[in-house]
Amino acid sequence: MISIIKRSVSLMLALSLTSCAAIPEISSSKTDSSQQTALSSSEQSESSSDSSTTTTVQTTAANTTTTTDETTTTSAETTITEIETTTTSVTAAPADSDTGDMTVKTTKAPKDDSYTYYGGVIVAHSGTKDARAMEQYYYSQDTAMMLAGNVNKFKKKAGKDTNVYLMVIPSAQELYNPTELQQNTQDQTDCTLEIYSNLSGAVGVLVNVILKKHKDEYLYSRTDFHWQPLAAYYAAKKFSEEAGTDFPLLDTYKMKTREGFLGGFYTVSGISEFESCPDDFTYFCPANMDKLKVTCYDRSFSNGYETNLIHEDFSVDNSYMMFGSDDSIIEADTDVKNDRVLVIFKDSYGNALTPFLTQSFSKIYVCDDRFFDLNSIDFIKKVKATDVLFAFGIATSGSPDKISLIESLMNR
Repeated sequence: MISIIKRSVSLMLALSLTSCAAIPEISSSKTDSSQQTALSSSEQSESSSDSSTTTTVQTTAANTTTTTDETTTTSAETTITEIETTTTSVTAAPADSDTGDMTVKTTKAPKDDSYTYYGGVIVAHSGTKDARAMEQYYYSQDTAMMLAGNVNKFKKKAGKDTNVYLMVIPSAQELYNPTELQQNTQDQTDCTLEIYSNLSGAVGVLVNVILKKHKDEYLYSRTDFHWQPLAAYYAAKKFSEEAGTDFPLLDTYKMKTREGFLGGFYTVSGISEFESCPDDFTYFCPANMDKLKVTCYDRSFSNGYETNLIHEDFSVDNSYMMFGSDDSIIEADTDVKNDRVLVIFKDSYGNALTPFLTQSFSKIYVCDDRFFDLNSIDFIKKVKATDVLFAFGIATSGSPDKISLIESLMNR
């Protein structure tokens, strides 16, 4: 069953937050009007009532061969192999307006809602093949206001001709939090909305709604800190809507799956039970990947060399690294002719966004605040950026040290 969670974003702006401080009333200024327009688009897309529908498998193939372990769907354009995952129930989600004709696997949540803690990490369904780890989220209003304030300062220095966006990316806990913990856990959507309501000139990109709509799909790795590329696709789609650029649907991408992925909760946190129930890692290659010119520079934007957008030679356990390392500046020159130049300042969550934006902008620069040795304002002016996106996981948005980098890089 696909459970589609509907939420009226405009209504949430008027609510008094139970876990966070109340969101102040939005004024009628031009800046805040832009925010309301951006948020109302999410409301319109999710305006129909909650419903549950029986999942059916839709394929684009003329011929489908089914075996016990896998279903292979063949079409004239792509060949997709769907490998059975380790979850209790695996089906294919029907194509919808968010994905086009491509079908994606969904996972039915197990009835057992048990959980345990491992070194401060929540492990839901521990001891089963559905085990899922997630980091505990804590909200600080002071840090949230610091984030909004620093993005506002950046927008002011960037100038009126540069569009500035902030995307706070929710963690897995937002979608898969055990029932018993929900009452005492801050709602990440409400907290994100509070941050966005304090932006001035910049636009908040709310991705929580579209991710919740697709929560029964394979959006977050069970064994890793990060989201899966499918979740990044939905977030990139939402950003593209706010930026007003073209955005090809998922059925134009080539989908590839790696089996046996063991992420950071296993390799770093040492949660050994994942060895018997690893993830799949599914990624998507854009249709124009062969037309891209991708250059990798050092932290000072020098010593560039040609490279690939997606590095498929990494081992399975290092799959998330295929989108590039954090300690470099990536330049992607695309075949898009709209004169839009995007600079992304991000943490590791933002790495997975880039492949889904190569058909929306003429040129893209990907930078990590933690490994950036330049003045950020000078940099965006040098590359003639029309758009700047700050894309951070919600854990980063709660870290004063990481947030302070936004301001310090403007003054370097």
